[in-house]
Amino acid sequence: MPATAVARVKASQRRIEPATPDLSFLRNTPLVDADRLRYQMRQAGLDALVVAHPANVFYLTNHWPQLDRMGFEGSAIAIFSADPARPIALVMHAFLYYYTHTPETEFTDRLVFPYTNPVAGAQAGSAASEPSVAPARTMRTLEESLVTLRDRHRARMFSLAKPASADASWALAKAVKALGLDGKRLGIDDVELDDALKVRGFSGPTARCENVIRTARLAKSPTEIRLMRLAAQNNVDAAMAAASRARSLGTSRRLRADFYAEAALRGNDGHFMVVSGTSTEVLDEPLRDGTSVSIDCVSTCRFYHGDFGRTIFIGEPSTSIRSAAAAVAIAWGDIREKLRPGMRFADVSRIGRESLKKQGADLNVSFAPHSVGLFHTDHPQPSLIAPRKPDALVVEENMILSVDCPVFLAGAGGTIHLEDLMLIRRDGAEAIHTVPPPVIIV
Repeated sequence: MPATAVARVKASQRRIEPATPDLSFLRNTPLVDADRLRYQMRQAGLDALVVAHPANVFYLTNHWPQLDRMGFEGSAIAIFSADPARPIALVMHAFLYYYTHTPETEFTDRLVFPYTNPVAGAQAGSAASEPSVAPARTMRTLEESLVTLRDRHRARMFSLAKPASADASWALAKAVKALGLDGKRLGIDDVELDDALKVRGFSGPTARCENVIRTARLAKSPTEIRLMRLAAQNNVDAAMAAASRARSLGTSRRLRADFYAEAALRGNDGHFMVVSGTSTEVLDEPLRDGTSVSIDCVSTCRFYHGDFGRTIFIGEPSTSIRSAAAAVAIAWGDIREKLRPGMRFADVSRIGRESLKKQGADLNVSFAPHSVGLFHTDHPQPSLIAPRKPDALVVEENMILSVDCPVFLAGAGGTIHLEDLMLIRRDGAEAIHTVPPPVIIV
């Protein structure tokens, strides 16, 4: 299909029947590419990672801490050693491990260090003296014959955990000691972890490790790719369903709400949607006949992101906007054909600009590449003390790459966008979802 092709779609008034994806493979298939991450750790001189940010805990353990979705921070801590002989360890509240994590996991090769709280009235203790520990809470059985398979699994998994500690810091200290990491160099993603370690007598050095993990995640593991395919296809299908109703929906807020609803039917959670160049939910602008409306749709499946952009012609927009949309589509096609491992991000943008110049199109388009995965922008980030330009990043095999192609023009009769998710292979790139035409006419 030519890059300039358009699709005239009929509005679908009937929503699909819910068809959520089967995610059971996440119960026993690790997300983390352990060998790649350990290589990055060795490059950074780290003996282990100790992380509390939810995305990092999830990447290492397949568990997204429930309390973090409720506004609490640091409710679970994962420890990942550079030594493959040492198991992954997880520190979390005993009841939350029992109630929220055990039903979703079949991993028995992890060390789980639960914690509760000190017994009422117990002394706080010192770095070497733990106070008395309140017992872990579980569900009481009323009728043994009515206990479900899930609850039997829950009890079996909970029985494999270590004895409870008085709080998270005590459990963390025990985990570090059990893994032989006391005095070693640890990578942390939260300064409070440094405080918790030192208050319990840890004597080794620590260093920030967020970009070590993000660098490892540039190339996705087979499990991540499997999950990304689900997220991306659900996202595209939801976007196209909503786009088909753009004329009848009539406003940006209703279009966004329709996309979120369609995403939910497919098992995705709406994250954000840019309509006509703005992502704010505050505005509710009409979608007028004779204009071009850009959409940039992002939703997640089990925290992994789909990212998809298209242009909607509501009727017949101006000649200039039609020409601009065609030029962007050709430029994106030129980029897709040349995507290879080893290219710098800057090369990707350059190819797009050169294509526009060759076409004689005077357009301001960023052609900005970014890795997509657990975050919409899932590559190493600059810091205040160590700025790093994304243009210096290199395209890698098994990276999932997006190239944003918005046209930055005002007074053109509308907006334009084009974006697909590409899986980088050894000798090229392939879309990880079906690829609708660049322009949709309603």
